[in-house]
Amino acid sequence: MKRKIAVIGAGWSGLSAAVRLSDCADIVLFEAGKSAGGRARTLAGDNAGFSFLDNGQHIMLYAYRSVRHLMDKIGVDYRRNCAKLPLQWYLADGLRFQTASLPAPLHLIWGILRAEGIAQREKTALFGQMWQLKKRSGADTSVGQWLREQACPPKLLRDFWRPLVLGALNTPLETASLNILQNVLRDGIWAEKDAAAYLLPKTDLGSLLAVPAVDFLRGRGAEIRFGERVGRLEILPDGRIKANGKIFDAAVLAVAPYHAAALLPAETPPVVQTAFSQIRHHAITTVYLRYAEAVRLPAPMCGLADGNVQWFFQRSLLGGSSREVSAVVSASDQAGKKDAEEWIRRADADLRRICPDSGALLAAKAVTEKRATAASEAGRQLPDCRWLQQHNIYPAGDYLHPRYPATLEAAVQSGNLAAEMLLNQL
Repeated sequence: MKRKIAVIGAGWSGLSAAVRLSDCADIVLFEAGKSAGGRARTLAGDNAGFSFLDNGQHIMLYAYRSVRHLMDKIGVDYRRNCAKLPLQWYLADGLRFQTASLPAPLHLIWGILRAEGIAQREKTALFGQMWQLKKRSGADTSVGQWLREQACPPKLLRDFWRPLVLGALNTPLETASLNILQNVLRDGIWAEKDAAAYLLPKTDLGSLLAVPAVDFLRGRGAEIRFGERVGRLEILPDGRIKANGKIFDAAVLAVAPYHAAALLPAETPPVVQTAFSQIRHHAITTVYLRYAEAVRLPAPMCGLADGNVQWFFQRSLLGGSSREVSAVVSASDQAGKKDAEEWIRRADADLRRICPDSGALLAAKAVTEKRATAASEAGRQLPDCRWLQQHNIYPAGDYLHPRYPATLEAAVQSGNLAAEMLLNQL
């Protein structure tokens, strides 16, 4: 007889756990919202004339093996639905390079040797910093502190390290974890040539993964309950779990940490409850812009070292119109309180520094996810989930990954791990 499992939360971690468990268990997937995807979802409602709107412009790397495997399993062809581009770095007001078609690490070495926008002494300094970081081991520290110890030139700080850390960790350089950054570079840029390639979705995030995953689960007999918020979980005397009046053999708790704290059983040790509720977050603001004329960015992903926006994306390459761009501001909470109109004004001004001939701005929408990611801070402490696991509750989420920042790959890996641990205990 199949075990009955509750999966609470239909973000990417919950979906990955449910897909894995659907091979050998009866699944009930609870989602408080009206659709799946969590913080990587398609926005419902009026698109204001845009091709499509997501709650953020998400970036993937080819190194996201777990994401690619999940897509393969649910029947999504990422080769067709994502644009695979070689690693390139293009700041309109600074550093520019593209990796070569060579084995790692020669692909990166060749790219930096031929880089534009920095002097030879800065290229030498960057090679030295990369080498020191690659061989480094020991206690965690902040990226900012480590770069001060390396006497990092201000130009490299402005043109490379700061935008890299904001983009990869969504955490200010002064507090970002050096160990986590090492893991990202080790498993991505330094691993192999293809691992560092971008995988940029050419469709909305719902079509990319969430909708196909839900369809896959329904095809496996899973019960999907949208619009149903789960209350506090109960641990029954026989070890089973009660959720919303239904009894399950185990539960995967795949919700954000600030929601998880309210769902934990009453007898959960206070130290565990506190660990979930005290996780810090940073915001991401995405601004969608549509112009009267085609926007021709000098690179598919074009940034500014000295701007409000870190990166602009050419939406014509991503399933959108040639007159549309998306603009991303990482850790936007650090810029102070700004409303949507202010972010639109700043993004438009930055875009015109790069593409002054874009014509009139016809439509715009700013989306700020206030708690977009858990902060990847130096010395971060993850919640100790052993007590919950011993009581058949398995937390999952990108914020629980021991090595990575809060990314789509971390979410999928965490969901897979929770499912595997659950299966090993039943």
